[in-house]
Amino acid sequence: MSDESVRLNRYLAMCGAGARRKVEEYITAGRVKINGVTVNEPGRQVSPNDRVELDGAAVAPVEQRYLIFHKPKGVLCAVEDSRERTVIDILPPEMDRFRLFPVGRLDRDSEGLIILTNDGIFSQELIHPRNGFTKTYEVELRKPLDEERLIRWSRGVQAEEHFLKPISVRRLARAPLQCWFEVVLGEGIKREIRLMARALDNDVRRLFRRKIGKLVLKELAVGEFISVERDVLWDYIKNGKTV
Repeated sequence: MSDESVRLNRYLAMCGAGARRKVEEYITAGRVKINGVTVNEPGRQVSPNDRVELDGAAVAPVEQRYLIFHKPKGVLCAVEDSRERTVIDILPPEMDRFRLFPVGRLDRDSEGLIILTNDGIFSQELIHPRNGFTKTYEVELRKPLDEERLIRWSRGVQAEEHFLKPISVRRLARAPLQCWFEVVLGEGIKREIRLMARALDNDVRRLFRRKIGKLVLKELAVGEFISVERDVLWDYIKNGKTV
């Protein structure tokens, strides 16, 4: 940390406590103290000599890390869970000190490309709709999808209380035929592709995230990761890279 003061929400993000929205929830819930006094304002300034605590434990900025990770199926995209294994659990133990967290969502039964970091500001920039980074998925449906339903899907479907419309959807020439599709999403909601499939009287057999922006997962083995610098990762996402 530099000699200058920083906003409390930024400070907690630098400590690996989570993305900005998450740390602001901690602050407004009264879980954060500065020099022993509970603080509820995310914009409160933190000086280099201040002691900051989250849930009673002192926190301090950590080295920022950025991992490109191939998430296996059957693993939660979460920091911790009392019942199931998470993406953090399958990292090497030496990664524990960095307090990494996944950027965005990829549900338990899905697999493919995710980013792990402890940089809350980077996380917020990556997922914010204003930056327009799309996510590309390869989806196998349980039943063949005819042309009429494919057109309906491309135009958007009503699923529960949401109207869901992909940026694009197209068939893939992969067996079983008429079951594989490439789906591109923007901001997205939780389990969006699965909800769309059910609205089309179908279901998802396999869901694989292939791309975040222009970063493409192709060669990295399941459960493996590579560590890159922040600027390098941004370049991969914005300008393209296959890993």
